[in-house]
Amino acid sequence: MIKFIGILIVIFVSTLTFAQPNKAEVETIGGKKYYVHFVEQGQTLYSIHKMYNVPVENISQANTGLETGLQIGQKILVPIPLDNQKFYGEHIVVKGETLYGISKKYKCSVADLKNLNPELNSDGISIGQVLKVPSASNNFKANIPKESIIKDPVEKAIPGDTINVTYSDSIITHTVLKHETLYSISKRYMVSIESINAINDIKKNKVKEGDKIKIKVKNVNYEIVENNLFQDTIKFDSTAINTGIVKKDKYQIALFLPLMLSKNQSYLDKPLKVGEVRELYPTTKIAAGFYHGFMLAADSLAQAGLNVEIFVYDTKKDTNTIATALKKPEFNTMDMIVGPFYPKTINFVARYCKQHSVPMVIPFNSGTKVLYENPNVFKATSSNMTLIDGMMDFIVENYSHYNIAIIKPSLASDLALYEEAREKFNTQISVKQNAMNSKIIELSLGNANGRDMNLKLRKDTVNVIVVPSTNLKFVSGVFTRLNNVLNLNPYAKNMKIIVFGLEDWNKYDDLDLKHRMRLHQHYASYRYIDYEADKTKKMILSFRKKYGTDPDVYGVQGFDVGYYFLSAMYLYGENFSDFINKYQVQTVQNNFSFPIDSEQNGRENKSVSIIEYSDYSLFLKK
Repeated sequence: MIKFIGILIVIFVSTLTFAQPNKAEVETIGGKKYYVHFVEQGQTLYSIHKMYNVPVENISQANTGLETGLQIGQKILVPIPLDNQKFYGEHIVVKGETLYGISKKYKCSVADLKNLNPELNSDGISIGQVLKVPSASNNFKANIPKESIIKDPVEKAIPGDTINVTYSDSIITHTVLKHETLYSISKRYMVSIESINAINDIKKNKVKEGDKIKIKVKNVNYEIVENNLFQDTIKFDSTAINTGIVKKDKYQIALFLPLMLSKNQSYLDKPLKVGEVRELYPTTKIAAGFYHGFMLAADSLAQAGLNVEIFVYDTKKDTNTIATALKKPEFNTMDMIVGPFYPKTINFVARYCKQHSVPMVIPFNSGTKVLYENPNVFKATSSNMTLIDGMMDFIVENYSHYNIAIIKPSLASDLALYEEAREKFNTQISVKQNAMNSKIIELSLGNANGRDMNLKLRKDTVNVIVVPSTNLKFVSGVFTRLNNVLNLNPYAKNMKIIVFGLEDWNKYDDLDLKHRMRLHQHYASYRYIDYEADKTKKMILSFRKKYGTDPDVYGVQGFDVGYYFLSAMYLYGENFSDFINKYQVQTVQNNFSFPIDSEQNGRENKSVSIIEYSDYSLFLKK
């Protein structure tokens, strides 16, 4: 079983909604719906905005004279947002339809449709166009072209589960991010590329940052019987029997999360401008995503037999708040602390865990100094130094027969990565047979036109370029020069450049996606999501069932961290750390590996994946 104890968390995952008076009268004017509100004593325009969750500006625009003040009993029309599915729906235009025919279908006028869809400048409409339409009743059902959704492989029942599914499609608008492709978007929403193309004018399956595309997603109602998300992957290590395992009837876990609940509330209370969408405070959103993923993992393991009590604390990114929490009586018997997220608070909790011998899991990137002489700490992500080591192992193993070069970074903070990469390659290549180079070729940045680099790169083979830097300015300069090198050699048919770097580059919007493709960028990371894998589909469907939305990267990380460490504790007891060096379990985006480097130090995840940009998609190479 799972027992949740701690602060009351009220977090809305996908969209935030506020209470609206259920008994309010509704009027229809020009096809648009309005709540009819009569002003009561003490009410202001702002309080009415809060009551109905409709921006003050929208209420003012719908009523003249409000700027002079409100009167008790005054009638006010409150516009009902067009995304309110109780009063509005969406119609997808099919072949042969006209505005007039659609207006008759929904018992409104053409003028009403134009009022609801300002983009309609004439009677002309196009196939696949999505129109807002009024609902004749509260049981509105949008007109959706028929499709064979049962054949979508995403919706197939996964062996071992009994799933009954009913469907009602809806349309969402997705804004394309910097590094997204049509392929990755289709996997994110678990729909086919063809279904996206069907209602969008997309040419050659190419999208660019900022594009707004419509996606027909399936709203799913599940009746699902499942014992455990990945039950068949939890395997007990028989060699550990009678070798020191100490199990408890119930385990206690503390989650230290920067939920920032007070700040989030003031953030949500800010007036919205017309067109703005109310969202969680950014730090709250990250912490909430992690929390929901972690709790999903705990729920799954509880069904498998784990008895766990989870305490959740809002750290507020403040050590004094954490110090107060650590004095609570439950910490006398706490079995594990997960979090916090930020350096100052991480170091504070790590000192406590060292003094009290409590295992601590750091779920996101942090420095490795916290591991020094503290065997209780587990760092779930791989450091850049670990990623460099794994990347050089991959290059020596797979590309030693090509021309391998490294570009020396300009910042002192990157020099340690540079020296590690250079020495790692030179040491390993010395015993590698049939290698093209006995040592790595060292390059400098040189002129922006790329001519300096061009002199040292071969035109008859593949050039593998290692760029051990996390500095945007430097990396961007490298990309500019290497693209210029290719421009200088238009007839060198056998010349190819493959750039190797770090996952941090994915945060840089200034690196053009076309350049990443042209330079065949590879990067080292501790994580990779395969959206085609059954484990991924299963986790997304379970998350969607529980929370009504899809997990973001923080939600997936929360699930993986929770599933790995809670299952390790379930199998090996309170001293699971003695066995974790050989413990492996299937997760969604991580491949955890915690070898013992020193009995005195903490453990870092040493797993390294190599991912390639190719054809505007990401592919796992290792």
